[in-house]
Amino acid sequence: MLELPHLDQVDQEIIKLLHENSRISYAKIGEMLSLSRVAIQKRVENLIDNEIIENFTIRLNATKLGKVVSAFFEVEVEPRFAEEVGNTLSADPNVISIYQMTGSSSLHMHALLKDDAALENFLYQNIYKLNGVVRVNTQVVIKRFKQGTGLEL
Repeated sequence: MLELPHLDQVDQEIIKLLHENSRISYAKIGEMLSLSRVAIQKRVENLIDNEIIENFTIRLNATKLGKVVSAFFEVEVEPRFAEEVGNTLSADPNVISIYQMTGSSSLHMHALLKDDAALENFLYQNIYKLNGVVRVNTQVVIKRFKQGTGLEL
């Protein structure tokens, strides 16, 4: 388990349990840690208030929902257009994540798309048409070994 030195052992255990199953009840956590449901609830609220826990979420199976093409894009953008292009692409529902990076490519993006035709359309209609885009390098995922949702414990 990742050591979180600024949190006590109980908070670390709570985070571990919630990370494994965010639907676990406070009562069940309390039972596992020999604390009351109310004590667990207060600790979780404190973790939320202190922004240690940002949100609770689920992970969807993209393939089962019709998004079979997972692609990563290195989008080189003229520096003066980086903010505009980043904001425009981040608003697209196909885009899972987008980051401004150092190096030759200024934006790194992950998108989930329905099929190869949707990928082609996304490239030409959503990326290449944007002012400031200089070059796009696209890589399609063929096999996933691990997928995270943020900091892994």
